[in-house]
Amino acid sequence: MSKGLSGQDSWQDALVHLSLKWNAKLSLLSSGSIHLISSFTLAWHAPNNQTRSAECRTNSCQLPRLLCRFIVEFHKDMEALGCLPPTLEPKATDHVPDMVATIQQIIANEHGYAVDGDVFFDVASLPGYGRLSGRAQEDNRAGERVALDGRKRNPSDFALWKSAKPGEPTWDSPWGPGRPGWHIECSAMIRRLMGPVIDIHGGGFDLIFPHHENEIAQSQACACDHDKRQMDNNGTDFVRFWLHNGFVNVDSEKMSKSLGNFFTIRDVTAQYHPLVLRWFLLNTQYRQAINYSQPALDEAAERLYYIYQTLLDTSKALKAAGSQGEQAQQEAADDFQDSKGEVGAVLQQVHHGMCDDLNTPLALAALSAPLKAMNDLLSTKKGKKAKGRLHTLAQYQLALQETFRLLGMQVTDPQKQLDQMRQLALSRANMTEEDVAAAIDKRAEARQAKDYSKADAVRAELSKKGIAIMDTAEGVEWRPTTPEL
Repeated sequence: MSKGLSGQDSWQDALVHLSLKWNAKLSLLSSGSIHLISSFTLAWHAPNNQTRSAECRTNSCQLPRLLCRFIVEFHKDMEALGCLPPTLEPKATDHVPDMVATIQQIIANEHGYAVDGDVFFDVASLPGYGRLSGRAQEDNRAGERVALDGRKRNPSDFALWKSAKPGEPTWDSPWGPGRPGWHIECSAMIRRLMGPVIDIHGGGFDLIFPHHENEIAQSQACACDHDKRQMDNNGTDFVRFWLHNGFVNVDSEKMSKSLGNFFTIRDVTAQYHPLVLRWFLLNTQYRQAINYSQPALDEAAERLYYIYQTLLDTSKALKAAGSQGEQAQQEAADDFQDSKGEVGAVLQQVHHGMCDDLNTPLALAALSAPLKAMNDLLSTKKGKKAKGRLHTLAQYQLALQETFRLLGMQVTDPQKQLDQMRQLALSRANMTEEDVAAAIDKRAEARQAKDYSKADAVRAELSKKGIAIMDTAEGVEWRPTTPEL
């Protein structure tokens, strides 16, 4: 997987990171060994991002410092979302010699040619080009994506090496000073670091053509006979499975700066807990487009608060039960090891969803019934007297904890995490704890005076701001909710 170097790419990168990390965790469950490599692409391959390209040209003599700056900021976003670091994280700028060597091999195998300091891939020389995207050669109409270049043998031929241009960083090569083409980076780094074949390659749907299509062509074209014997589909494919994630839409429109609906991950996590954003993303299967909207995030925030509160209340109930609670938790741990009991049944459903092409919505659906049962056992008279109450609570508690661990949403300190969600809800409502407490007192006074319409009006006003009032046996509490329109 390769990453760009600006906030505009961070949403796509986050989706790829999440889907690959979930896949890696599933692989660890089955094999116990996984290598996840995530590379940083060269920054000037961005014709649709003039600001970034110009910054790279302007700072060409300070390119390493510029790249490090973006990398540090990217790491902050991924850490906030709970993405574990990959095994390796190579930078394309460190592997230019490998790219030159790969291009030389492609030319030696008669699939590339040099013209005036540039090197192009000869698409017509490689049968099967277009099989990933399903595009035939005649579908690649000349001049649609890039300007026509009369030096090419075929208009579809793509650049492996580009000759030096004023203001751009350059490297020496057998064809003169210049820089690598975009597509050669991943092919060369994968070949150097992982060998001729990898199991999974991730990226956005927009990379299927031409980027990933050209990666396949390059890797096939530079492969020796020994490499081809290891490759899939009779020595043609260096990737066994492709994971392509959908786009991020905003209120059913594609996110873009030109439409004015663009924002960064950091903009969102300033208003919502990072775990809320992760939960929101989990509710869409990775290949599908994600429709970002404020109400959808509010719903995610409300749901996640409910889950963490349930887990906290369960912990308190089991602790209050003393040795009986401890015994119930030990039995749940034993059943987890043997994949038995309620915990085994729930996790089996979760794994079924995750093994169905990382169908995270299906995996999350397995938690609905346990959550309802837990809250019934915690809050209803019938539930509190139910036979085997502690056993069931402990079983479902562990099932939820293990599911969240698998999904990278560890329940480290539910009270602290709930407090953080509450503070962000107050910030979105432009209120303080004191404001909410005053409103609760005002409602209590109205109820005392039997002015129930006024009391309801106070509750409704808070609800419009995303604050829900809860009357419990312990008193009046509040929690984040979806603001009523």
